[in-house]
Amino acid sequence: MKVYRIRARCVEQPAAADWCEQLVNRLGSRPRRLGRWSELGLYGALKCLASDSQNTLTDHAALVLSSQHGPALAMRAAVLQAREDLPLPMTFLQTQPSHLLAALSAQLGWRGDARFIVHAEPLAVLALGLLIADRHSDGLLLGWVNEVEAESSLWLRMQSVADPGGGWCPAGAFGTLLQHASHLRLAPTGLEVIIRRKYTETDTSQ
Repeated sequence: MKVYRIRARCVEQPAAADWCEQLVNRLGSRPRRLGRWSELGLYGALKCLASDSQNTLTDHAALVLSSQHGPALAMRAAVLQAREDLPLPMTFLQTQPSHLLAALSAQLGWRGDARFIVHAEPLAVLALGLLIADRHSDGLLLGWVNEVEAESSLWLRMQSVADPGGGWCPAGAFGTLLQHASHLRLAPTGLEVIIRRKYTETDTSQ
């Protein structure tokens, strides 16, 4: 089985109050035609990569995006507009989760295997992401983006490495894995991780 090291992460749940301003500062201007959900995802993905001094992905890395609800606010707006007439073209476009995948691809100069998954259980998405990554030589960029209740943009950049040996345990709580896991693998008994013995609350890479 392949072992993956988490080399970069963005763990913002809830997202920083000024995340939109941070995104504009990073890009130099506000992205055009993106809805708030897509902007939130773009912010988290770029912050994750930047934490490890990466500004792009190779074409041999997979990209998996997940959400419990997708761009829910844009979909609500489209339903309201549909009561009067057809939804506005821009509103309809912003209801499409693939819009974020296209924006990430353009921003990173990347072409490759990109997928969107709607699922309520983030660990199940992570396990599926590792199966997808097994078919790619440069690992995986995996994100969970949600805007219902509290905005969150959670991302992990993982690459395959040799098994460091020892310390493996069941994945347990998703929050602990996000914050403190250093390595992951999909064992016959399920998802397993190695938890870093030393970490700080501000640590964003491994």
